This record gives sequence, C-alpha cells and structure tokens, in this order.
Amino acid sequence: MNKANTEEVLDLLTALYTQGQSILLVTHDREAALRGNRILYLEDGAIVGELELPPYQGKDREREQKLASWLEGFRW
Repeated sequence: MNKANTEEVLDLLTALYTQGQSILLVTHDREAALRGNRILYLEDGAIVGELELPPYQGKDREREQKLASWLEGFRW
C-alpha cells in the first residue's frame, strides 16, 4: 500500500471515529498509531503499557514526540 492510500484509509477511519464508531487498529506503523487516542502496547500477548491522547486533530509535533518518548520506554 502506498502512502497516499494509507493516508486515505487512516482519514476514513478517523472520520468514522469522529462519527461515534469504535475503531480497533493493530499496527506496527507509528504514523498509524498517531491517529489513536488510546494506544496499547502488547508484549507476548499481554498489555504492558497504555497511552491516552486527545482525539486526533491532524499532524501535531507535540503528539508525535509524546508517542515517540513513550515507545522508547519499550525500546521500540
């Protein structure tokens, strides 16, 4: 999947979420994870971390840094 298609799918999922639909997305992609407002980190099938963020409002450097810093704690 190319970047344009990825953005289109993520935009659709974001729109569905803002309309009240629950979305569960499993990913290894940091850009996709940035769209989430509740991010769970799994290791060997167990939840070992949780990060809550405000609803996604578009590209946000502070949001990116918060996620990156949190993931560094898991050496990811």
